Amino acid sequence: MMATDTKKRKWTYKDKKMVCCSSEESSCKVSKLWEVAQLTSFHDAELRQATSEINAVLDELRAANKDRDRHLSFIAIKGRHFLVWTNDGIVGPDDDDKTIRTMLRLKPE
Repeated sequence: MMATDTKKRKWTYKDKKMVCCSSEESSCKVSKLWEVAQLTSFHDAELRQATSEINAVLDELRAANKDRDRHLSFIAIKGRHFLVWTNDGIVGPDDDDKTIRTMLRLKPE
């Protein structure tokens, strides 16, 4: 999952792995915070510094990752974020019918 990934993705837990699949809901996010080019009243110098430090820690975690099939992600659970390693799901319950049928090798209706 790239930092520029704008797809909506939903997390699920299966076979002891966190999986993020495309979805109409967005509960699985790439683990990178936006950094501002210019300070504002709602994102001041202290927040810019904290954001930079948090992103540096996340970059270190990604660099130390030995399993290239997993991605560092934030998932949303009951209004709070949880930092986890996720795997990409190829197909999810919110994909279109044709994609689901193709990926699961289902007979046409």
